[in-house]
Amino acid sequence: MIMTATAFPRTVPTRTRRAPRLLGLAAAELSLLRRNRMQLITAIALPLLLPFCFLPLAQNGASGPALAAVLGTMLVTVMLFIVYYNLLCSYVARRQDLVLKRLRTGEASDATVLAATATPALLLTAVMLSLTMALSIPVLELPLPQNPLVLALGLGLGALMLVPLALVTANITRTVESAQITSLPAMAVLMIGAGGILPLELLPEWATRLIAFLPSAPITALVRLGWLGIDADGATVTGADAWLLLAGQTGILLGWALLGALFVREHFRWEPRR
Repeated sequence: MIMTATAFPRTVPTRTRRAPRLLGLAAAELSLLRRNRMQLITAIALPLLLPFCFLPLAQNGASGPALAAVLGTMLVTVMLFIVYYNLLCSYVARRQDLVLKRLRTGEASDATVLAATATPALLLTAVMLSLTMALSIPVLELPLPQNPLVLALGLGLGALMLVPLALVTANITRTVESAQITSLPAMAVLMIGAGGILPLELLPEWATRLIAFLPSAPITALVRLGWLGIDADGATVTGADAWLLLAGQTGILLGWALLGALFVREHFRWEPRR
């Protein structure tokens, strides 16, 4: 018996197909984001307006630590609305419409499906963070960042960390409308960690130490280090101290991201809540 070539079909490794699937799903998600004008306008207008909200502080001669806290608060706020809240609504909406369930039955892996939804928001965040920082320099009379790589590391890891946090919150969110309520506790905690609600210098030492381990606190710390080269006390950080501070804050961000990813892998709800 002569075997034809079709008797043994050639199999393509799954890894070679992941990138096209991810890009295809991300392109579809980008189209949906462009149609949601409210989310898109908020994601574009808010980052451009934030530097002007802190203009009085700069005009009153704010010190380096105060300006660093302002920078951290601004950039965390941008990420909260573009990454966290936007993705929370997107994941809940896709689950309600059974899109996630249908995609999961296809060839794309769970991670690919979830990452594709997050990709447009992360790209938009990168653009708007860059514009916010560029606008803040003349508006707030800030110097150029001393270490842009540290700044980019802190913001990049912070944005990635917010993706599993959005997925965790989606587990307790029944509808897109209820996301306005379920997102409030996390956003309040993250704003406290960024120094945007409570003046940390007025809190007791034990509370300050506890807040330092909140997910948003390392973002502010790395923004402070990357832009002005100072620590929480306003002291200049160089050499080995800078590396230790960088490693510690990066470790906190990676730890939160890992915890969130493990929770999502085991407990994420792919079907609508009853």
